[in-house]
Amino acid sequence: MISLNVDLTAILDLQKELEPKVQKAFLDAAQGLALQAHAHILEEAQSKLHSTRDKYISALDFKQVSQDTWIIALDESAMWIEEGMTEHSMLDSLLSSPKAKTAKDGSKYLVVPFEHNKGPSKQTPAQNDLTQTIRKEMRNRKIPYGKLEVDENGKPKTGLLHKFDIWAPVKTAEGPGQGHGPIGKPRQGPTGIPFLQNISVYQRAIKNEATGKTSVKRGVLTFRVASSKHAAEGRWHHPGTPARNLMDSTADWALKVWETKIVPDLLRRLESTL
Repeated sequence: MISLNVDLTAILDLQKELEPKVQKAFLDAAQGLALQAHAHILEEAQSKLHSTRDKYISALDFKQVSQDTWIIALDESAMWIEEGMTEHSMLDSLLSSPKAKTAKDGSKYLVVPFEHNKGPSKQTPAQNDLTQTIRKEMRNRKIPYGKLEVDENGKPKTGLLHKFDIWAPVKTAEGPGQGHGPIGKPRQGPTGIPFLQNISVYQRAIKNEATGKTSVKRGVLTFRVASSKHAAEGRWHHPGTPARNLMDSTADWALKVWETKIVPDLLRRLESTL
């Protein structure tokens, strides 16, 4: 039997010296990865979402809950973007609005505004196609699209400023964004009303409750009526949306970065101190 008595004092002293450094290195790395993951999901939302982008980003919450734990959470209000939405009728949710009214025949209805002057990054390609058609028509009519119109005293006008119809763009194929009706005719809803019929240009004064200041907002809108009588006609049917899964894909991305880049780099740095 061979018995060896070795002195581990120096090694134990080195371990005590390195342990705080190792712990700090891993905590710093974890924090860095959390920041990268948050930036990554924001980039994914910017590049992959359109009309739902602002809603999704505003629903994201990023915070540190302990020394070594950071959380990226998505509010329930935007989970339908993350997980997708099945086909459904929108009438129930529309008519549950406090703005819904009751007609003389007892049916409920709601006037639904569609805004057409959002920025291109906040619109789907089909919505942007409609917007470009509106911009062209307004340019031909010498009506400013985004610039506020003012009176003879230089003050912004308010109220309904313009109203007109546009019999374009035409339907070129069957598919999303093309609407109903025959190919070659203006894109239209299920009742045959063209998407851009009754364009209304408004300017209205809006008061900021936080600052008390009032500003004038310009809107290019169409209005359509949602009624309980439409249920039997199958109108206001939402085709559903695909799941985006940005949270899951970001988690997979972060795990891959941790395993393939951060941990190997940490080990090399720690080995160099031994």
